[in-house]
Order: sequence, then structure tokens, then C-alpha cells
Amino acid sequence: MGETNRCKIKYIPSKLPVLHCLCILCVAFFCSIFLTACGLGQAKSAAILDCPYTSLGWESSLEDVIAAEGDSFSTYDSVYGGLCYTYPKEYNGLQGTVKYMFDDKEKLVSVAWAYHTDDADALLTLYETICASVESSYGESGYHTGTVGNYGDVWYLESGDIILSSMSTDELMALQYSYLHPSVSNTEKMTQ
Repeated sequence: MGETNRCKIKYIPSKLPVLHCLCILCVAFFCSIFLTACGLGQAKSAAILDCPYTSLGWESSLEDVIAAEGDSFSTYDSVYGGLCYTYPKEYNGLQGTVKYMFDDKEKLVSVAWAYHTDDADALLTLYETICASVESSYGESGYHTGTVGNYGDVWYLESGDIILSSMSTDELMALQYSYLHPSVSNTEKMTQ
């Protein structure tokens, strides 16, 4: 039987010097560390509050709120275990109230602008204007209810939910436009 060479591994010496190979490995190693560090930095980045009626962010403290809005505020218990600080605030040419809600650890977790009126048509127009603006930035809402007198939309975002709701009854015609921190936002989209 003749001997074949196709299964035998031959040692072929490298034509690159050892130092050159080490340099290539070092560059590859440092590039992988750099890219890994960049990726980890993105994963841990803080949620950003991109809200049209306040310049504050989720990292803002009560002192930041007072510095931005002033010290003439009212408070009530927040649904998140801390306090809610309210200020008169104009938005979209209308005088309403901005609410900064803190949790039990004094972390800002919700910002809302509330408005009330005696005109149901004006309330609906305002609702539609704000809804169109949010849709132009974030697309269609993930939840919509459009019952007579009560409208609501929710945009489920990684940066935190946006909730737009209105209520129109004989005694109350109001709208609230809220931004929630991701830690208090819904983790699953609701279905209609």
C-alpha cells in the first residue's frame, strides 16, 4: 500500500518574527478591552428625561427643583412614597401646574403637567395637539382609550413611560401629561 500525505500535518514555520506577532496580539487585546468598556458604558447610561415643560432631568434633586422653579411650592404625598412638589407652570401657552414626584428615597421618579378648563372642546383640542406632538417624536402609543369624556394614551419607552390622559365630567375637565422614570414605568406593554 502506498503512503498518502493528505492526513499528515506538517509544521510550517512562521515567516513573521515573534515580536511582530506579539505586537499584533497586544493591539487586538487593547482594542477588545476598549470596545468592551465602551459597550459597558452604554449599558449603564442613565435614563434621560426629555420633557418639553421642564429642563430638569431624572438625576435632579429637590434642591435642583427649587433652584429651577423657586421656593413657592405646594406639597402633597406622592404615590411613590415621597412628596410631590407643585408649581404654577405655563406650557403650550396655557397656565397649568407642574408636579415633581419623589419616591421614598428622595429620587425624582415622575414629572407631570396638569391643566383644567371649563371648555370641553378646548380640552380635546389640547389633548389632540399634545398627542400629535408625542406621536411625531415617539410613534403611535402602545395603549389608547378613547371613551366619551375620557381619553388616554401611553407610550412605553426604555427611557420611561409617557402618559397623556384627560377627564371631562360635569364637575371636572382636566388633562395630565406625565413622564415616568423607568424604575416606575410598566415593564410590559399593555394590549388594547
